[in-house]
Amino acid sequence: MQWVKVQTLYDSEEKAQLTASIVATTEARLANQQRGSQYEVETKIEKVEGKWQVLWRKVFVGNKTGCGGGCESCCNKLPTKKNKGKVIPFRKPSTTEELRS
Repeated sequence: MQWVKVQTLYDSEEKAQLTASIVATTEARLANQQRGSQYEVETKIEKVEGKWQVLWRKVFVGNKTGCGGGCESCCNKLPTKKNKGKVIPFRKPSTTEELRS
């Protein structure tokens, strides 16, 4: 991929380094997907007319595979509340005196 120039020219190399770091972090977060294409962001600083300019580019490093949770076939959810069982009351055993009456 081609180098992209940041339009701003910086007075000091430190400011350009800070901007390059911010650009690398931001662009990497935007470019990489949870599953799919993965990119590394390269930056460089060049001196132009007594000032510093930041350049950056994305480099494809591969694809990330694995479960993204889309099919919901595995148990990655919290367990659902199960129905409680029905309580069946039992009669007290009858005694012989109750049978005679």
